[in-house]
Amino acid sequence: MAMDGSNTEEFAIGSFVKIKTTLSDEFQGQVITFDRPSNIVGSKVGARRNIRLLKANYIKELSYSGQAEDPLDIKKCYLDLNSLRAREELAIRQAEAESERIGVGVTAQAQNIFDALSKTLPVRWDKTVIVVMNEVRVSSPYTPESVSGGTPAANERVKKVLELERRRKAREVSASHFDKYTQTKGLKVTDHSHHSQKLLQKLRILVMLKRRRKMAGGGHAPPPKQEELQPHPAKDQLPNISYCITSPPPWPEAILLGFQHYLVMLGTTVLIPTFLVPQMGGGNGEKAKMIQTILFVAGLNTLLQTFLGTRLPAVIGASYTYVPTTISIILAGRYSDIVNPQERLTCSMMGMQKFEKIMRGTQGALIVASTLQIVVGFSGLWRNMARFLSPLAAVPLVALSGFGLYEFGFPVFAKCMEIGLPQLIMLLIFSQYIPHLMRSETHVFDRFAVLFSVTIVWIYAHLLTVGGAYKNTAPTTQLTCRTDRAGIIGAAPWIRVPYPFQWGAPTFDAGEAFAMMAVSFVALVESTGAFIAVARYASATPLPPSILSRGVGWQGVGILFCGIFGTGNGASVSVENAGLLALTRVGSRRVVQISACFMIFFSILGKFGAVFASIPAPIIAASYCFFFAYVGSAGLTFLQFCNLNSFRTKFILGFSIYMGLSIPQYFNEYTLIKGYGPVHTGARWFNDMINVPFSSEPFVAGFLAMFLDITLHRKDNATRKDRGMHWWDRFRSFKTDTRSEEFYSLPFNLNKFFPSV
Repeated sequence: MAMDGSNTEEFAIGSFVKIKTTLSDEFQGQVITFDRPSNIVGSKVGARRNIRLLKANYIKELSYSGQAEDPLDIKKCYLDLNSLRAREELAIRQAEAESERIGVGVTAQAQNIFDALSKTLPVRWDKTVIVVMNEVRVSSPYTPESVSGGTPAANERVKKVLELERRRKAREVSASHFDKYTQTKGLKVTDHSHHSQKLLQKLRILVMLKRRRKMAGGGHAPPPKQEELQPHPAKDQLPNISYCITSPPPWPEAILLGFQHYLVMLGTTVLIPTFLVPQMGGGNGEKAKMIQTILFVAGLNTLLQTFLGTRLPAVIGASYTYVPTTISIILAGRYSDIVNPQERLTCSMMGMQKFEKIMRGTQGALIVASTLQIVVGFSGLWRNMARFLSPLAAVPLVALSGFGLYEFGFPVFAKCMEIGLPQLIMLLIFSQYIPHLMRSETHVFDRFAVLFSVTIVWIYAHLLTVGGAYKNTAPTTQLTCRTDRAGIIGAAPWIRVPYPFQWGAPTFDAGEAFAMMAVSFVALVESTGAFIAVARYASATPLPPSILSRGVGWQGVGILFCGIFGTGNGASVSVENAGLLALTRVGSRRVVQISACFMIFFSILGKFGAVFASIPAPIIAASYCFFFAYVGSAGLTFLQFCNLNSFRTKFILGFSIYMGLSIPQYFNEYTLIKGYGPVHTGARWFNDMINVPFSSEPFVAGFLAMFLDITLHRKDNATRKDRGMHWWDRFRSFKTDTRSEEFYSLPFNLNKFFPSV
């Protein structure tokens, strides 16, 4: 009911009332005053003494909830006059400082230049002259040529800021004219992809040139500077990528790039069987077959991931994360006595029997462990978890997905410095220095730097081998440095197609299955960081959580294939191939699909694949120094979304990264010295479930960062901006950004049957 001044007993001073206005506005407060002539009631709303004045005629509903004393009773109020005077003086000083920042008799452009300089430098007005750092003077018309005085360094710095400000202003003017141009022509722009942004930038430049030409009376306008042709740096997508996820290079170039990806993933593919097979009781023949199987399954999984998973150019290959649990299965008591005492078999037959039995046990554990990622991914559980991930939490996760693999870089190639160091230097020269010096538009050297450097150093290593450089060296040195000690070429069959259950029917053990499931979860977290890095280097928008969850589900299918075919190791995103995307600046999906075809082809033609698989490990490890560093730096790029001046941000970043390095270092050192992890009980499977996760740098850092980021002042708006969530809000759903359809939609119109949310 609307009220007038006749019914005002509820407006007793000090009473608590709940008011609903005729405009459907509701609030609660305490009455502090009521003016009958004007029919205005004043109430104190909230705890900060916010005063609200309302005409009683606009009150629709009024409810009385209590009575208290007059909050403004001057006999009971205490005013701190000293505090009020201090606030008054501060306000006066601030007003005087603000008034000094406003130029008198200057143009709006001059004031904008003053404001731009004041963001980074101390400035003041001297009539119409801008004085910077009390020494450099900028007079009208405020161009770089108008700068005088001061030291050469200060003078040059002011000129640079002036030039940048004038360019920014010119871009804003051209953008406004472009918008007016599109409106007058009836155009509507709906495509916001990375490459369409480049086209829009060119259109803006054309409009700007047309305007200049018109102003000059039809004469030719001067060509724009090179800096004006470059698009603005994009936070959503990485600029300067030659071929992004949806723009493949020409077929000849794509085939060479695909073969380069195949070479890079061979490192992990060969190192893991080389380490595991001897402990499993196998020889060179088993090692060659295991490498072929890993290659074959990696090719299948990569094709599935690029066609039906995230659709990112991510290689799905063998993972070091599963190695400790596989070793734990090897050391299990049920494999210590393999051969029947009455049977006297040769050593090779005994080894073969032990290898196959351990492999069948590993297969069973992997098959069970695959269900974790399949369920978590396809059910959408990981989608719901990923929606809590902010740019701040992504920094430690992605950074340590690359930097956390430091032990496979320099420590490995230092075992044979005479071939590892040349590879590092050659790769540095081809990928960084030659493109900088030659400035060629073909990008041959930087794009195929791995092919050039590996070929040259491999030939050099072979010359050292045949020249007798390692004749009298230690066996470990010969195994690492020689090009003829891998034992793969001779043992590999000419043609062999890996097939399901080739080692026999899998066996299942509950403890081993639980341990492998824990490792599968760790690999899931690590793959999440690698997927984010791949999306960055493919110049795609940040992964929508539903797409990430879909990719995790198909990665679980990949682990199932690992168990069915018998790879002896689980699958995850290849970090080294993610780094190769950055090195070549080619994030094309087609290139990675071609590399998957190479994996399948050379896994069937065993002899040919074994030739490339025999590349010495130090050559591959030297290349890892580049690839892992690129992935780590992809994590650091997300700092641009965060407020680095916030102490909350500093704490979460510093603490999570430090603990992400320190805790795994403790667990790994303890295991190296004692032979078992810090958690050492009678149940080996339980030990693995605790020791393996805490030995993973990205898992520890990512978990800590995400936990702290969610629990520390999560609902504060300022904190939300500090976390960078306002940048990722529109990517939390598939349909809120038009570019998601371009990058992540399924082929053959499958999105109609399997929609993303």
